[in-house]
Amino acid sequence: MGIANDWSDLLFDLDCLSKQSAKRKFKKQIKYGFGGLCAYCRCNRATTVDHLKPKSRGGSSLRSNLIPACRSCNTDKGSESWLVWFQRQEFYNTVAQELIEEWISNKRFIEEELDEPINHRAKIRTTESEIRGVSYEPPSVREDGLALA
Repeated sequence: MGIANDWSDLLFDLDCLSKQSAKRKFKKQIKYGFGGLCAYCRCNRATTVDHLKPKSRGGSSLRSNLIPACRSCNTDKGSESWLVWFQRQEFYNTVAQELIEEWISNKRFIEEELDEPINHRAKIRTTESEIRGVSYEPPSVREDGLALA
């Protein structure tokens, strides 16, 4: 299914059958989008979800308009434009701004959806290799009974 863009995308998922649990799961995914930290200050735990474009100014509740934030940053920002507010803060930096803009554009998730899934697991070979077989394996214990380092 990929990344949920709205809480209702999770409503009929096998894990979530109720509206409340779908909303909770959706918000939890957003809160952990920046490693569980506030996307703005990056030093406090993200305990809320902030609307980048406030609902009072026509902002939606889609994933691309929601960002993890600590209560302090969320309250301080209020209904102000996120970029104007963010650039005034002492913790502002351009890298954080770029990460938030990538989040807004869904760039990271679009790339993950388009690319083949990354599989970092080692594959177990059930057939003997022509290059190296069991007979070529070095002993794991020396003749004196001590294990090799």
